[in-house]
Amino acid sequence: MQLKSLLCVNGLDNGQRFAAISGLVYFVLLLAVVLFSPSAALYGVALFIAPVLALTTMRRLRDSGKSPKFILLTLLPFLLVLITLVHIQSMMLLLTLLVIAGLGIGYMAILPSTSEANYVQGYSGPVDMTASNTTARTAGQRVRVEPTLGGSESSTSFESEGTREFVETDADASIQQQYADAYAGAETRRQSSSLRGGKTPSAINLAQLRQALQVNQKWLFAISGVLVSVMLIASIWSLIPTSEPEVETAALPENTIESAPQIDRISTAMPDGFSLVLEDDVLIMRWLGETGTPTNIWSLATAKGDKTCSLMRFNNGTEYRPLVVDLLADTGTEARFSPLDTEAIIVDMARRGNVSLCGYNFSLKGSQAALGKVAAFRTYL
Repeated sequence: MQLKSLLCVNGLDNGQRFAAISGLVYFVLLLAVVLFSPSAALYGVALFIAPVLALTTMRRLRDSGKSPKFILLTLLPFLLVLITLVHIQSMMLLLTLLVIAGLGIGYMAILPSTSEANYVQGYSGPVDMTASNTTARTAGQRVRVEPTLGGSESSTSFESEGTREFVETDADASIQQQYADAYAGAETRRQSSSLRGGKTPSAINLAQLRQALQVNQKWLFAISGVLVSVMLIASIWSLIPTSEPEVETAALPENTIESAPQIDRISTAMPDGFSLVLEDDVLIMRWLGETGTPTNIWSLATAKGDKTCSLMRFNNGTEYRPLVVDLLADTGTEARFSPLDTEAIIVDMARRGNVSLCGYNFSLKGSQAALGKVAAFRTYL
């Protein structure tokens, strides 16, 4: 496959080449997710691969005689997949959009060609024609070396047109005869196998597949429509908050004046067993599992306590210092942070891969969806 042909505007792509290039584009996008994580860096990758997808779509539409408007069948799902990877991070919605993209690519790949172009690796166009003409000119010059007794005459001469045509015609006839003999032998073996009750294996090519799909076109559209509809409903349902945000009342010390206003705690459960709590603008990270007498584990004011609780570190290297880390009577551990860091920590919780604190390493997969379900946290994103 010539790399220049990937950016060709005026050429043609057959179905197999279009499907291969489109699949490669999505592979590069998903590989970028692994390398850069679901972040805005994916938009930079998309700027390089989206034109490749758009141009191969235009070449396929030109080859099949379809309107350029059909380019939306590939570019719109690609854009939605990109937005889902960067901002929504919903696995169900991502799978749904990938299925829609696959159906669009598959439909365009099986469209019959309306041109009679000669394809080279599935491509026909200016890039291929230039290379073919050069090859043809090179192959057309045949040199014959003849022996001579003296050194005065030239030892090399070109074949005359009549001789070359005769040799080429004779060679072509010989090749055609070999193909005819091979076909006759295969036909004889097939008939012999049929007489013995054997079955001849058959291969399904693209034309046969296209014919089969056209015969069952209504059923295929119906099944595809039902599948996509069910997946879309499931995706939307997974994004809708299923319960009201948990509101807790902060436990006040015994010597606190009873008339002091209570502080509402708004919390959201994160996928890896911990939760984030908001007390006004103060962010608290809370998890269960520790046992023992309620005590202060770490204090920034005194710089005393468990040193593993002195820093919260994300996988990209970003760090934040908790003000205090306390072990409570309900086996819960709570780390409080400065209100100045609240917004930055919530954004990192939504976009990073994992976070560590007090010797624990928490996965943040699906955290953006969990934060988006609670309005108080959604305002920071």
